[in-house]
Amino acid sequence: MLLADRPAEDLRRLLIALAEEAHPRQRQAFLDRLRHHCAEPGAADALPSDLRALGERLARLQAGLHEMAEAELQDWWDDEETCGPFQALMPEVFGLLDEAAECLRQGNAQAARDTYASIWQMLDIENDYGHRPSLEEVDEAVAREHAARYLRAVLLTTPPEQQVATMLQAAGEVRFSGIVSRPESLFCTLREIAGVELEPLTGWEGFLDAVVQGLGNPRSSLEEMWLREALARRQGIDGIARMARQAGARMPRLWLDWVRAAVRQRDPDQAAAIWREALQHFPRGAGIWRALADSILTAYPAHRVLEGEAIAFEALLANPVGHRLLTLYEAFTEAERREQGLREAALWLSEAARTGKAPVPAALAGSEAQAAVSDHDRDLMTPSRFERWPPLAVMAWWLVGEGQRAKALVSARDQAVGWSLGDSPRWALFACLPAVLTGRPASAIGPASHAVWQRLADAGSHYLDESPLAGASSHDREALPAADRLSHALVDAGQRYPLSVQEPPAWLEWLCDTATERCHAIVSNRHRKAYDRAATCIAVCVETASAMGRAAVGRALLCRVRQRYPRHTAFQRALDHVT
Repeated sequence: MLLADRPAEDLRRLLIALAEEAHPRQRQAFLDRLRHHCAEPGAADALPSDLRALGERLARLQAGLHEMAEAELQDWWDDEETCGPFQALMPEVFGLLDEAAECLRQGNAQAARDTYASIWQMLDIENDYGHRPSLEEVDEAVAREHAARYLRAVLLTTPPEQQVATMLQAAGEVRFSGIVSRPESLFCTLREIAGVELEPLTGWEGFLDAVVQGLGNPRSSLEEMWLREALARRQGIDGIARMARQAGARMPRLWLDWVRAAVRQRDPDQAAAIWREALQHFPRGAGIWRALADSILTAYPAHRVLEGEAIAFEALLANPVGHRLLTLYEAFTEAERREQGLREAALWLSEAARTGKAPVPAALAGSEAQAAVSDHDRDLMTPSRFERWPPLAVMAWWLVGEGQRAKALVSARDQAVGWSLGDSPRWALFACLPAVLTGRPASAIGPASHAVWQRLADAGSHYLDESPLAGASSHDREALPAADRLSHALVDAGQRYPLSVQEPPAWLEWLCDTATERCHAIVSNRHRKAYDRAATCIAVCVETASAMGRAAVGRALLCRVRQRYPRHTAFQRALDHVT
């Protein structure tokens, strides 16, 4: 369509521009492809020379693969290289795949199916070292395209009454190594099958209807994925809603499809209504709340959505990371409601930190919440056991002015080392205190304080500033990075809930004692790779004391630490660097 109305001279200039954009080493290949497509009429579009010759090439390739599998390795191969010595034959494999694709384009679907099937059987050939011809390792994108073309050929050569069962079996044979919780990474989607070629698929709508009718109770992740795709294509949001209500907690991804369809229709009220209905089916802390919140709040800021505060609240409990605490904080427009919501979140996170698992209220732990779900849906249905609850509980308590309750989360078992794992409440308390004690955001205190705070705020499954929600704020500081906005929130909380006169010196003393303990644990045991972390803790104390008008305390700490480790020159250099 882009080129339909262009004159010949424009097309010539376009080809020259494409050639000039190619790397000099790739220009010969570009020219060869151009020659191939400019050959005599019929030469490039013809079927492979003949199907007998194609069969002979397949037989030679199979013999070559078996011979290679039985041969002794002559070279050293990395254990992580799936192809190993089979790499030499992979160009021939891809060449035959292209032949199969050409058969399909020219209307010989049966020849394409047979050729593809033969090649996929060869991919199971393996030597004694676990090497095999792997399409994914060479080019996963091209491999998925050929898998989709194979499934098109299967569909075109199968009677309508057998298409669903045959296609499911074929899709299982050409599966990829992906993630269980993301079936689209394991199998070809219906969208890939339909879109891999320009030519519309004959009988495609009938096949989709058969998928909807025949897979109402899916038994595998592939069946569920295809059912959801076909349902959305043929029945739209109404069909998704009807089946989601029927399935309840048994098919959580249908609820995600339903919300995303409402968001695409630009209907935030309907999206919020779906979220409220989902509360009847899924337990608090389940992974689905994170996914639902991302779908809704990425499109609409929390303060503009009905139930936006509650959506942000459930997302935080399901995925306690810095940007979700910030989203919850900024979702409230009333100070009293904000304090109530943050306090409730802090209590829940503290209980999760104490027990090591998400607490599920009895009202949400009914029989349907415990319904059996498939393995690929379990992460959406059940609360996680691997979230970083303690640091978020510490931050949440400080946001409501409850510093002593934040300190109560630090136990004797919480050591001064091991902070790199990101789940230490002692580390979180240490990172929060500079902003609380100085009344300044971390970036305004000093580089060490800012670095420690940034690591705390970013702790979680994704970096905070790369989160889809990082920019979904109505705050007047929204131009700032999300971690800095969270630090500003901590400063604002300190102004609303000021410390008593006696507290700042005591907290500064705790800060210095913790930094001293961390230095001793790292330096005395010669953990050289962590010297910079120990020195950064000292620098945090120096910066905080200076910003509080108590610079002498920081200088005294630095002097004591230097005197304690006079012969540790690497640590002394680290101190010089950060101070």
